[in-house]
Amino acid sequence: MKILLTNFHYGRGGGHDTYILAIAKGLSRRHQIFVAAPSTSRLFEKASKLEHVTTLPLEFPAKLKDAGRMISAWRALRSLLEKERFDVVHVNGSPDHRLVVFSLMCFKGRKPRIVLTKHNSIAIKSDFVTKIRARATDDVIAVSDSTASLVRDSVYRHCSLITIKNGVDTDDFKPSDAAEIAAARKSLLGESKADKLVLGTVTGFDWYKGTMDVIAAVSALPPSLREKIAVVVVGTEPSAEQWQVIDSVGMRSQLEVAGFVEDVKPYIRAFDIGFVTSYAVETVSFACREMMAMGKPVIVSSYSGLPENVRDGVDGWVVPPHDPDSLTRALKGILERSDRLADMGKMARAKAVDEFSQELFVDRTEMVYRLSQS
Repeated sequence: MKILLTNFHYGRGGGHDTYILAIAKGLSRRHQIFVAAPSTSRLFEKASKLEHVTTLPLEFPAKLKDAGRMISAWRALRSLLEKERFDVVHVNGSPDHRLVVFSLMCFKGRKPRIVLTKHNSIAIKSDFVTKIRARATDDVIAVSDSTASLVRDSVYRHCSLITIKNGVDTDDFKPSDAAEIAAARKSLLGESKADKLVLGTVTGFDWYKGTMDVIAAVSALPPSLREKIAVVVVGTEPSAEQWQVIDSVGMRSQLEVAGFVEDVKPYIRAFDIGFVTSYAVETVSFACREMMAMGKPVIVSSYSGLPENVRDGVDGWVVPPHDPDSLTRALKGILERSDRLADMGKMARAKAVDEFSQELFVDRTEMVYRLSQS
């Protein structure tokens, strides 16, 4: 099959990048894979380095002020679709989905099957343009059970719907031995903090990620417990306003901020516990699954698809979203039973191997594509 994967982000696409790169790499030896994305995007850069994958610099303008660019982008995409005659076009957001649908209007010959992945927890609109997009779509992939519910209750209800939760490379994301963990902690935290319980995330400080809720929860612990914890955050750095809040609760000395890194594994290696405490946008979270694959129990909020990752008290903990007080209570319980963390980490790894396989994720996505051949 000839398959086109599209994405609209101009810089970092977060989980979209991880998702599309996994599919492209996993299927590139079995099918002709093309990836279309802006030339300035991280996805374009990464996909360009994959063997047997063709990258195409395409933009997907989304705003009215970009109407002129939309016309040139439409022409470029229309020309591509007419030339390549793809079997499947797999879109991953509203801007690329919209442009693909309009580029296929009055298309001569057999149209490609359009597959849409619903990556977020944002409610689906029922406006005129969305209805047009829905009518032109053949299949919808939901990345969590909660996302699938959104699709069923939307204008996409007529589409073939399958839930395929994100997979991670459990051979790449794997537990480290004690010496590697000790070295990672020493390198990241220094000698003085190497014996702290490390609470970490690779989701950054974006407003909806709930990282500031964790900062507030740790700061509210009794001093004797608070001093036992170090917080490590990889990803988007705090804004000036967030730093002010961090300083106001005296948490700067207990916080390590790494910013964006290409390889998060050395940081996860240093964690005792991971956390993904989002309260908007999020679905099932690659970050959560990567941390679990490396043998880290994870605290998740009960938002959207996040609780689908863990078994509360077995391989992680589930707390209410955007609720620092509940997080503080959970942390007290975790510190009182810190002897359970190693066993919970093993359970997290076992679940990742059993349920988060990247191979299964890719194979099930391929199954959706093969519908176009039936």
